[in-house]
Amino acid sequence: MSAAELIERRPLSTEWTSHDIVDVVRARGDEPCFTVHVRRVPRAAHRAPLGVVATHSQLEDPPPLEDGHEGAATGDSELLSPGSAPSLSILTCTDATGSEAPMGSPYCDPVTPTRAEQFGSLDSVCAMRPGTASLLVGLDTESVTRNGVRTILSYQLVTIDVVDPSQMVEVVIIPHRDGDRISMVTALWEVVIAAELWRSPLVPDTVTPRGVHRSDFWSEDRKKRRDELARNRVPITLVCHYGQADLTTFREEGLGIESDPLTKLTSAAGGLVTLRPYRLQRGDAHGRWWQSLSVAVRDTMALAPAGKKKLAVLGEACGIPKIELPAGAIGAMDQYRRDHFNEFLEYGVNDAVICLEFLAPIWGEGLVPPITLGGGAAAALVTSGSRYLGVPDSAGFRRAFSGIVKKGKGIGLSDDGGNLTFYAKRGREPLDGAAELFMKASAGAYHGGLNSCPTPGYYSVRTEDIDVQNAYPTAMAMVVDLDWEAGVLGDAPVIQGRELTVEDVPSVSTPFMGWVSFGFPDDVVFPSLPVFDDSTLIYPRSSDGTSGTWAAAPEIWLALQLGATVHCTIGFTGKVLMHEDGTPSRSLRDAVSTLIADRRRARELFGKGSLEEQTLKEAVNTLYGKIAQDVAEQRGWNAWAQEMDDIGGSSITSPYHAAMTTSIVRTLLLATMNEVLANGRRVFSVTTDGFISDMSCHEVESLDLYGMADEVRDARVALTGDARIWEAKGEQNDLLNFTTRGNVSLSPGGVCAHNGLKIPDGIVEDSIEDRQFLFRTVVTRSGRVPNPYTRFPSFQELSRRERRLDFLPSRVQRSVSMDYDLKRKPVMSSMRGENVTLPDGTRWEVATFETEPWDTVEDALRARSIARDIAESACLRTVDQWHDWHLRFAHGRGRRIVTPKRSVLMSILMAHRHGLVTIPTLAATELSLQDRLDWLEGWGLGTVTDGDWKNARRPERIARMLPLDSLQPYLDQMCETPSGEVPTPTNSTLTED
Repeated sequence: MSAAELIERRPLSTEWTSHDIVDVVRARGDEPCFTVHVRRVPRAAHRAPLGVVATHSQLEDPPPLEDGHEGAATGDSELLSPGSAPSLSILTCTDATGSEAPMGSPYCDPVTPTRAEQFGSLDSVCAMRPGTASLLVGLDTESVTRNGVRTILSYQLVTIDVVDPSQMVEVVIIPHRDGDRISMVTALWEVVIAAELWRSPLVPDTVTPRGVHRSDFWSEDRKKRRDELARNRVPITLVCHYGQADLTTFREEGLGIESDPLTKLTSAAGGLVTLRPYRLQRGDAHGRWWQSLSVAVRDTMALAPAGKKKLAVLGEACGIPKIELPAGAIGAMDQYRRDHFNEFLEYGVNDAVICLEFLAPIWGEGLVPPITLGGGAAAALVTSGSRYLGVPDSAGFRRAFSGIVKKGKGIGLSDDGGNLTFYAKRGREPLDGAAELFMKASAGAYHGGLNSCPTPGYYSVRTEDIDVQNAYPTAMAMVVDLDWEAGVLGDAPVIQGRELTVEDVPSVSTPFMGWVSFGFPDDVVFPSLPVFDDSTLIYPRSSDGTSGTWAAAPEIWLALQLGATVHCTIGFTGKVLMHEDGTPSRSLRDAVSTLIADRRRARELFGKGSLEEQTLKEAVNTLYGKIAQDVAEQRGWNAWAQEMDDIGGSSITSPYHAAMTTSIVRTLLLATMNEVLANGRRVFSVTTDGFISDMSCHEVESLDLYGMADEVRDARVALTGDARIWEAKGEQNDLLNFTTRGNVSLSPGGVCAHNGLKIPDGIVEDSIEDRQFLFRTVVTRSGRVPNPYTRFPSFQELSRRERRLDFLPSRVQRSVSMDYDLKRKPVMSSMRGENVTLPDGTRWEVATFETEPWDTVEDALRARSIARDIAESACLRTVDQWHDWHLRFAHGRGRRIVTPKRSVLMSILMAHRHGLVTIPTLAATELSLQDRLDWLEGWGLGTVTDGDWKNARRPERIARMLPLDSLQPYLDQMCETPSGEVPTPTNSTLTED
């Protein structure tokens, strides 16, 4: 029967029909019963243009994981009166003139391209779309929480009619008894039946409403019959919004491990997703008919642009406003269902429709979206980068872009934990030994953003909040590619044991990585070489007391411009990949330019602020994150293996590109800050890609940045056609600047950064009430500030097989210090008390002072430790309190009194693991790791474990490594001892106490 005949014979049923089912997965006599409500209605989203996200309330982010979710309440809520009713929004939208869009299916016009087709014609969007067809099903659930128990009230599932795509099939499943939950396979098969999904061309002809008959696939071999049954599947992509709440509502009891959906999921970008589809299979009571599903999961949280993640915002964007409920209904949805059943159905199913319709215009009708928006951006880079680099496929791109090849095609993987997890986890390895050296150096030099509070206190002066325009995309556009194929180190000699000059690092984009020690002149206010310790970046005046740090070219270049002495223990210069015309290859510049051009085109087609334009904006911003994925090794919960595991790199991870990008952004800010102070102005705060200063944005734009500005402007012109680097984000005439990421102005539109402090319920973020709350809290504090918050279980707690938790809130009691974090040294001679008057007339003292670099990292660590001790019972708010801190700092003991053997042992191990020295026996891969560790113990320095071996390579440990000269003569003797030779009293001076 043709589609037209089916549509003609099947009447449109806009009214709900219902029937009862029993979930028979569990072979017991009290299987839970459910009522299934079904209807088929016109698709609302296809009767209207997509909206533009515009209002302030719509731009807010959704609550983070520890905050609430719809349907969850911590206790009994206000009872609803029988007369309460929702405010039902009309599901059609109007165009810009106020006229209602015409009814009808968009499939009737074969000439005019749909919105999705227009968007999909853009090069970057085409590359971002995976292109895999599937049957998409929107999911939402309603629940109520009372007395610590979550009761599921309904499951809403919606899908597009496979015969008439202008129609939506809506299914609502309601348990008969409180506490009953349905299995995912039962719920999804109800959708298969209601929407006649077996008619889809994606489904084999063997599939019927009852499933697949045993005769079509059976084999006595269990694996063979399971695999054959899997080929007779219905391919479904389940789409939800914040899956932590919805995907945890399905029953797992009575199901085998292989049928537990939660163990197939991964936490990503704020939602829950699958990395690949999983099977759901079951047979009837007689084993004659079998139902087979292939299920992928996508979460709109991972696909929505930043700041646009609330479901109401997504609904506005796709032309389906979220339905408003009367006050108190969310916390008492069971009563609302009882008293307003039809409205309850409309409300719940509308949320599921939003989840589904949000995807179509962006990722294509009936196509699986990427796992995350960042994943889509990575796919776009692979496509554009392959074209730019002249390689045929993704494997060729990885080889040319990051020097990574498939396992067995390169240098080989070691079995001693010496591999970088970003490639080892994905079954890849460096192209050759030179590539491995350069990657490890780059990974060591990779750090996060620059964040600091150089001028704490209270200031009644005009200041501006100034940002780098597209900071990370601009920096990516400055990074040159390397010639991995020709040997990434090329003909440049490895630098060893000498001072660096500007000839070694002639520009900010020179591809150089080195292990350096340094000293800056006393008049340099902002040194540029960071040391990672105490979970943060510290910029000391010198590296005295440490063995040094890995650093990338941009910050080394600036250090040399500032007159620093930089000694390089070992350094590598990468060979630049050149075009035939003699210009350097910059594949990231090409990729980012394409994304920005397509975003500009999307703005022309769909309007500024449209979903399409915002999606491409977010793609540009997330690209860097995928390049840096797992460069700083990270671990996450593997639900299938039920253990913490390395997350692994992305398809575009490159330690070199990541390290250069972040270093360029930090260097740009540090160069600017030094020149601002050289011009007699001040920098009050710096945060990742911008800063607060009493210099205007116009004045900042004129700075030369020690010669760096021209190179940055060249990248800006290549990306946007506009050479301007900076943009003003706001201004204020008052500033309470108390710590890193902590400052507030009472001026509307001024800065308001909370330092992690939660806003009380009922206060709108950035409102005058919010500003007054934060201001008062900081200036009146006498110690740590109470900061309780509501927390929901982690993904690990939700998906573990033993002691699994339900998605229920708990209250966490904690407090937070609002004291200055001492990343820089207070200048005590500049300290003064500013008296701040609150609206109630009370006056409070706030210590206000300048800062300077710490002389050494050790000084910074000791100062921060003293401040943490003080914060346990008091705070650092007044001048007297700061004088007390200074007294303890000035007369306290140092961190190191002696150099114990354990410190020597671990420092030697770190030096070897970071490639600063080569100890033959430790490098002998023909020996087992245990044999090498036993050899090291033979030197009499103490015991060493597998964990010590692994941890010695971690970047946060390297700052604790002793200077190399303090490891002598032990280090030289180890390096000179032939591989495998056992230490003896003649070649070891460490066996004696």
